[in-house]
Amino acid sequence: MTGPHLYLLGGFDFAGVGAAVPAFSRKARAMVAYLALQSGHSQSREKLATLLWGINSETQARMSLRQAVSAVRKAMQSSGGRFLTDGDNVALHLDGLDFDVVRFETLAASPAPEDLEKALVVYRGDLLDGFGLKEEPFEDWLRVERERLRAIAVAVLDRLVAHYSATNDPASCARAATRLLAMEPLREDAHRALMRAYAAQGRINLALKQYENCRDALQRELKLQPEPETRHLHEELRTRRMTPQAASRTATSGALPTSPPAPTKAGERRASGGEPLRPPTHYVKSAGINIAYQVTGDGPIDMIYVPGWVSNLDLAWASPRFSHVLQRLGTFCRLIRMDKRGTGLSDRNVGLPTMEERMEDVRAVLDAVGSKRTVLFGSSEGGPMCMLFAATYPDRTAALVLNGAASGRWSKDYPWAKTAEQVEEDLTVVEREWGEPADMSNAAPSLMNDSFEKEWFAAYLRNSASPADAIALWRWGTEIDVRNILPAIHVPTLIAHSAGDRWVKAEEGRYLATHIEGARYIEFAGRDHVIWGENSDRIVDEIQAFVTGALPAAPGERVLVSVLSLAVDGAASGANPLEHPADAIREELLLAGGKEISRAAGRLLAVFQRPTRSIQCAIAIGERLKRLGFGVHAAIHIGECEARGDDVSGIAIEVALQLLDQVPPGEIIASRTVRDLVVGSGLIFEEHGEMEAEGLPGPLQFFKVTPTPVSAGA
Repeated sequence: MTGPHLYLLGGFDFAGVGAAVPAFSRKARAMVAYLALQSGHSQSREKLATLLWGINSETQARMSLRQAVSAVRKAMQSSGGRFLTDGDNVALHLDGLDFDVVRFETLAASPAPEDLEKALVVYRGDLLDGFGLKEEPFEDWLRVERERLRAIAVAVLDRLVAHYSATNDPASCARAATRLLAMEPLREDAHRALMRAYAAQGRINLALKQYENCRDALQRELKLQPEPETRHLHEELRTRRMTPQAASRTATSGALPTSPPAPTKAGERRASGGEPLRPPTHYVKSAGINIAYQVTGDGPIDMIYVPGWVSNLDLAWASPRFSHVLQRLGTFCRLIRMDKRGTGLSDRNVGLPTMEERMEDVRAVLDAVGSKRTVLFGSSEGGPMCMLFAATYPDRTAALVLNGAASGRWSKDYPWAKTAEQVEEDLTVVEREWGEPADMSNAAPSLMNDSFEKEWFAAYLRNSASPADAIALWRWGTEIDVRNILPAIHVPTLIAHSAGDRWVKAEEGRYLATHIEGARYIEFAGRDHVIWGENSDRIVDEIQAFVTGALPAAPGERVLVSVLSLAVDGAASGANPLEHPADAIREELLLAGGKEISRAAGRLLAVFQRPTRSIQCAIAIGERLKRLGFGVHAAIHIGECEARGDDVSGIAIEVALQLLDQVPPGEIIASRTVRDLVVGSGLIFEEHGEMEAEGLPGPLQFFKVTPTPVSAGA
């Protein structure tokens, strides 16, 4: 469990002893952040009231400040921090707390590259990322502090790029330069460093593509062409790629190697017969065991795919569907795949592994290919080991992707997993039918009538493990329970699951999403469990969007969003009503793909890409909270907003808030715009009234939405 801490980089995260999360209001969080940055120095109550409640009357501001001070003092009693008041002054001391800003600044000042890398792990994002108040003094202070800390992070990346360039470590240089460009996309020196790093790895095509990215960014933002040094480097790389003699040079000789012949499609290489060209298989020793691995793709991001149950690196390419998935992953990643110990091309007959042994096998493979920070992609039974790795080696984990993964064995509080009796029934069938055309009814029902895939899957299993080993590994996998480590995972996480998965139920994916901090959950219609099934392209699309999401977006982007404004009725007087059903609300937002943008004064605001999802989410929250003794009223409007990173603003949000004032307790209303866009959804709308809203050309008509049994995750 994470100890007492205050994290402000990338958002607000505070926990005391036992990781008990206090119920801070938004203004109280802002006060804690402000005082933490001035830790040990007293601040006057008048200054704090002006900073955070400047638009209120002096009496109201003082009262609000007293309430916030009381809440923070109570929370600090369960942590190592001390909240001191002395007459008109307030001070926060963080001696006993892990404060990420101080840790980041200390590591960033170190001359050691190892400490600089640790500093970047601590720097999860901008100060209070996604947080804001409609208080100009606080926003001015926050803007200055954000830029100060961001400048330190940029300086750290500058030093690492220079260090790795000087020490001839192109893989590390590429990672540092990529992150630097995510923060400073117009830095030509960083583009050149990344081009040279790719070229030193033999990834000439990617180096040339980086030049195009540089040129396009400069033209789009500054209407400029690249500098002569950048253009000269580009021409040199093009010449070396086209020179036949360059093919014989190696990276160890100091020359820039050429790329393989251009593939048929991006990331795809084919033999003369048209079949996918199987990559070479390499081996690395891990505690005396030979672990087989393959590397494909030429993308800027390292990803290791850890398969489920059993696997065979070579036989995977014999399936057109599976090879298509692998080729697509290789278009945006350097894809690293392995056969786990006891399976496939790795050493067999090595006994049942432990989770730690398999985790160290992964680390050995990553070390062998020079990958120091990697996206972990765990499929099915490969998921728990990736979760353990992410919790154990967060500095080595760029992100975590889970598909069809479970986290625990059957128990009363985890009733979705198969019981011991059901497991034995499954194993009896496996043993009886081993070697015959595979029964796809559980793995991939959509492929049940595909005779080629059935024959291929049977051969894949036969060449992955013996019947006895396969059964032992299956039984071993059902005993794994990693639920207790989920709160220790603090890396960006994507969870993909099929709604009708017969091997690992969707409830298990949802459980992961609600217990891994900040996890994004995507649920697909369908029943296939394997990644090469009916949703393969959609899964890869989501993975690509997720792992490349760190790349810089435009400074400001106009987007069409559906805005849900919601209030909870029935809370005790004086309490924040949203604190009681917070878990239920968060879970339904996860299921519906919504993003919370604010929560204050008993109201919640969230945005969605699809209006139907916003309505279904409001209905689902209402049903869940009704069972908890609360009522809900909600309003939904859709309109264009300005998106800057995680910050979303615009007239649509203001309209949704005004609509909420028109909603009777227990009801949901939607604007006419929403109603017109969800025709065919099955939802029922009843005309309810109209209102004048500032910024709109005329009266806004709105409708009562009749709840239906449709799930928010549909």
